[in-house]
Amino acid sequence: MSAYVYRRGSIFWALTLIGIGVLFLYQNFNPAIHPWQILAKFWPIVIIFWGMSKLVDHLQARAHPETVPPPLFSASEVILLILVLITGTLVSKIVLNQWPAWWENGVHISGNDNWDNLFQNSYTYTQNVSSPVEGQPHLVLVDHRGDVEIRASDQPSLQATVKEIVHADSEADAKKAADQLKFQIVRQGSQYTLQSNLDSLPDNGRNVRLDITVLLPQSASTDITLERGDLTASGLKGDQNFTVQHGDANVSQIEGLVKLRKSSGSVQVSGVKGSVALEGRGDDVEMSDVTGTATVNGEFSGDIAFSNVGQTLRYLSTRTDLTAQQVSGRLTMDSGSLEASAVRGPFDLTTRAKDINLDGFSHSVKITNTDGDIQLRAAAVPTHPIEVQSSKGEIQLSIPQGSGFQIDAVSQHGEVSTDFSGPNLKVNNSGDEPSITGSVGKGGPTIHLSTAYGTIHLAQGEAGFPPAPPAPPAPPKPPAAPSSRT
Repeated sequence: MSAYVYRRGSIFWALTLIGIGVLFLYQNFNPAIHPWQILAKFWPIVIIFWGMSKLVDHLQARAHPETVPPPLFSASEVILLILVLITGTLVSKIVLNQWPAWWENGVHISGNDNWDNLFQNSYTYTQNVSSPVEGQPHLVLVDHRGDVEIRASDQPSLQATVKEIVHADSEADAKKAADQLKFQIVRQGSQYTLQSNLDSLPDNGRNVRLDITVLLPQSASTDITLERGDLTASGLKGDQNFTVQHGDANVSQIEGLVKLRKSSGSVQVSGVKGSVALEGRGDDVEMSDVTGTATVNGEFSGDIAFSNVGQTLRYLSTRTDLTAQQVSGRLTMDSGSLEASAVRGPFDLTTRAKDINLDGFSHSVKITNTDGDIQLRAAAVPTHPIEVQSSKGEIQLSIPQGSGFQIDAVSQHGEVSTDFSGPNLKVNNSGDEPSITGSVGKGGPTIHLSTAYGTIHLAQGEAGFPPAPPAPPAPPKPPAAPSSRT
C-alpha cells in the first residue's frame, strides 16, 4: 500500500518566499520597480494560489482513498489566513495612499475625533466672533479638528461662526469645556488671525471639534491650515494658500493664485481666474475652468481630471510627467489609462503602462510609454512634429487626407500599415523590423513612430480608430396621420 504525503502547503509558502525575494532583488537592478506597490496591489493572489493548492490537495486525496486526508484548514492556517488578510489590507491602504481617508472615514467620526471619543456623548455649542476690516485683509486660520468654510461677503468685516462639538461623559463636563473655550481675532497690519485657547483645555482640547464658517470681503486673501477636516472656499478675489492634511478640499470661483497642499483626500477646483498649484498626495483630483496654469506635483492615486485649462497643464509624479498647453477639452487619467481631447498646444507625455487616447490635437505631440496602446487623432492637417515611442503596444495615428509629412515608423516584431500612398512612401513588412519611411505630398512635419510587439497603423481621417458599434434597429413606426406640414 502506498503512502501519500501532503506537502503542498510547505511548497506553496516556499515558492511565495522565493517570489517575494526575486521581486526585491530585481529592484536592485531596475530602480523603476516598486515592490511594495506591486505587493499592495496584487497580494490577494497569494490567497488565490493558496486556495488552489488546497483544491489540488483535495483532488489528490480523493485519488488516494487508502490514506486519511488532512483537514481543509487547520487552526494554525485559519489564524495565518486572518493575519494575511489584515496585513495585506494595511499594506494596501498605506502604500497605495488610501490610509488617511480609509482610517478617518471608517474609524474616526467625520475624520476629526479620537478613539476615546467614540465612547463619549457629543454636545454642540456655537460662538460668533467678528471684527471690522480695512483694505485687502489677509486671514490666517489653523483648525486642528473640524471643517472650515470660507465665503465671500459684501460687508467690510470678518465674521466667524464656530460650531463646537464637545465629547464628554456628561453635559456638565461638556458645558464646562465650552465655557473655557474662547475665540478672538488678532490684527497685525492687514493680517487678521482667528485664534482660540483650544490648546489650553485638558488634553490639548482633543475632545473638541471646531467647524468654522468665515465670511470675508471679496478682496481677502487667506492662509488656511486644516489638520483633520474638509475645506470649502469660494467667491474670493485674492491669492489663497490652503493646507489640508486629512480631508477633502473644494475651491471655486477664485480670482487669484490658489496654492493647495494635501496629505490625503480628494481635491476639486473650479472657476479660477488665475493659476492653481497643487502638491502632496491624495485621492481624486478634478480641476476645471482655470484661466491660468494648472500644476499638480505629487502622488494622487484616484481619478484625475482636467478641463478647460487656459494655459499650461503640468502633472508630475513618480510615474507620469505631463505637459500640455491649452486643454480646451478634457483630460482624464487613472492608473491604467489617459484620455485627452481638444489639446490646442504642444503635448508632451512620459509615462508607463497606460493606454493613451489623444483626440483632436492641434500642435506638436511627444509621447514616451513603456506598455500600452496609443491612439492619436489630429484635429487638422499636422504642421508640427509628432513623436511616439512605446516599448510594447499598438500605435494608431489618424491624420486628415491631403496632409503632407515625412515619416519614419518602425515596429519590431510587429506589423505596419498605412492608408496613404505615394511614390516617395515605402512600406516594408518583411523581417523583424517592419517600417514605413519616406514622405507624402510636398513634405511637412516629421512623424516618428516606434514600438515593439505591436501594430503601427497610419490612417486617413477616422479610418485609424475602431468604428462605433452599429445602432440597434429602430422599432417599426405606426402609419403617420395626414398632415399639412411639408
